[in-house]
Amino acid sequence: IDCNNVTYYEDTFYVSLNDNIITNTIFYNDSNTMIYPNHCLILDTSLISVSYVSGPINTNLDCHIFTFLAQNSSRDTLDFDFQVTFNSNNFANNTVVNGDLVLGDMNSTCSTSVSIVLQNSLTSVIANGNSQSKDLIRIANILGIESKEIKNQPLFYIYRDGTVEKRIIF
Repeated sequence: IDCNNVTYYEDTFYVSLNDNIITNTIFYNDSNTMIYPNHCLILDTSLISVSYVSGPINTNLDCHIFTFLAQNSSRDTLDFDFQVTFNSNNFANNTVVNGDLVLGDMNSTCSTSVSIVLQNSLTSVIANGNSQSKDLIRIANILGIESKEIKNQPLFYIYRDGTVEKRIIF
């Protein structure tokens, strides 16, 4: 993997007690094929643990494995979903957990620092309390694939504050 060609969409996530799935997209710019990439979320705390929402293989190293990824455009993307499990509810609101997102193949590894902000409530809270408008980060179809607005199809609008809205446009 050429780490200079890898960018992560998010590096800060806000999760609450019942909103514990975080999603990240990797943009990979390379004309070659990436074989056996794996993606890991490694945290420096025992306050929360991580499991994977989807994927063909889970390993004991908490890495999400893809057997083959063909690069067919100048900017390909990989979407990763992690589910955060709270090992305790006894943490202060807006507790920050630091960690690393790691992308690797047989030859090399890329890593970027991430933060997970734990909110001791049932709903996620907007990071900036003065903000009145939500910041839309992506629209996804029912399969989780990024999409444009399409009529008569259920779509999920994912916002930076962690909220998700399901909409159907007629």
